[in-house]
Amino acid sequence: MNQSAETNEKLTAKRGRPSISAEKRETTRARITSVARTLFQQDGYANVSVRRIAKEIGCAPMTLYSYYDAKIDILRSLWGDVFAGLLEELKPVSNVSDHEAIYKMGLVYVDYWLRHPEEYRLVFMAKGVTQSQVNVFLDNPEILSGYEIITEAISAIAPNDDAETLKTKLDFFLSALHGIAHNHITMSGYPWCSPEEQIKYAVMAISSENEAEGS
Repeated sequence: MNQSAETNEKLTAKRGRPSISAEKRETTRARITSVARTLFQQDGYANVSVRRIAKEIGCAPMTLYSYYDAKIDILRSLWGDVFAGLLEELKPVSNVSDHEAIYKMGLVYVDYWLRHPEEYRLVFMAKGVTQSQVNVFLDNPEILSGYEIITEAISAIAPNDDAETLKTKLDFFLSALHGIAHNHITMSGYPWCSPEEQIKYAVMAISSENEAEGS
């Protein structure tokens, strides 16, 4: 076989290799995020490199870049999984438009993080992440639609509020819920009041009935 024919044969063989199936790509992506989650939680996001993740998986670093553009994209994927679990638990209590609904949402929201403290740290306490990198994730329509559930519940108990007031109440309520979760996770030795009692006061603070009583 002459050199030209041999070269053509090799090129034909290369072109004939089957491409990676969608199922295989999804399996590999899941493997990458699983290994990365363990390493991030064990050593901290800032201390784990793409090379380290690749080594644990048993592949070349360039292989990972064919699935994720950068390490932050792996973390964002993990954040997405965590919030998907949270939003799935919020949906069943989002169909009732009264104070009990927003109270239950608060309970579910805080309880989710208390049951998943490592995920809380992964999302809200990861070092080495810039604000701009976080903003890209927060602009995700699926994440925004999830928080819209809470906004609608607040609107239901304060129907006369304008958009700016609703935004303020949402920000306050989420800050309260995160504060409750954060304190119970990071300072568990302190005898905090129960999350249920604290959430009850947070709901009272954003209630239009409470404003009426104070006017």
